[in-house]
Amino acid sequence: MSIVMFLIMFWIVSYFGFKPIAKMLENRRAHVTTQIEEAEKGRSEAEAILAEQRRLLEEAKNEARAIMDAARARADEQAQQLIKDAQAEAERVLAEGRELIERERTEALNAVLTKVSNLTVELTTKLLQSHVTAEVQQEMLSEAEKRLGELVC
Repeated sequence: MSIVMFLIMFWIVSYFGFKPIAKMLENRRAHVTTQIEEAEKGRSEAEAILAEQRRLLEEAKNEARAIMDAARARADEQAQQLIKDAQAEAERVLAEGRELIERERTEALNAVLTKVSNLTVELTTKLLQSHVTAEVQQEMLSEAEKRLGELVC
């Protein structure tokens, strides 16, 4: 009898107890499975977003690098242009200085030659007036005219 009682109790417990417990466990398993699937989906989305963020960050780095390279190139070009301009200005100033020196040298040389010529004429005149006769003066004038004619031709 105890076996029969045991079997009846077992059947009552299994009918009223195991089925609801099994149903509850199945619902719990389904709920956990759903949450795991949602978590996997969320993780996949997070990985996709992370990959997109990394790609955008790499693009931003490349763009910044390109901007920096372009800025360096422009700075180099401007530096080269400034150097060329400075060299041209230095050459211009140097040429003007040379022209000024040459002009002043020529003016000084002309002034000295004029002064020497005037002094020579003055000394020659004084010497000739005191030592030359009218005949000698006439010969000297004709010879000077002859030599001047040769120099002009």
